[in-house]
Amino acid sequence: MQVGKSTLANSLLATDPLAALGQVGKSDSAKSTQPSAAELAAQKAEAAKVRQQSDLEQIRDKGIYAWAQEQKLEKLKEKIRAEVMAERDGTTDVAAVEGEVARRVKEAMEEALKAEATVAAKRNEPARPMIIDISV
Repeated sequence: MQVGKSTLANSLLATDPLAALGQVGKSDSAKSTQPSAAELAAQKAEAAKVRQQSDLEQIRDKGIYAWAQEQKLEKLKEKIRAEVMAERDGTTDVAAVEGEVARRVKEAMEEALKAEATVAAKRNEPARPMIIDISV
């Protein structure tokens, strides 16, 4: 028997015996379609990078002040939308919800403007541009 010509010998004497035999203890059914933790982290990092790039482009287009005001308004809308949805107990009438959100946002803006005007009047100053602080 010649050792060099045997297929068993070739598979055992291969440069990578695990590659010839396959991974010991693992079967093809063990392969999962779910991404690994490293892949998830990479996807999350890429999404954050894209979101940051988008924010920077918007800031360049609109200016920092206008962008910040827009972000504050969007957060206010989200907060009010969550309150309205909680009050409606699962009612998904989109038009009614959005109408209520718009009404409440308008009220909040008017209240903020009146409060700012009142403070400015007490100081004998003209009212400044409206800034809504919706720190959550």
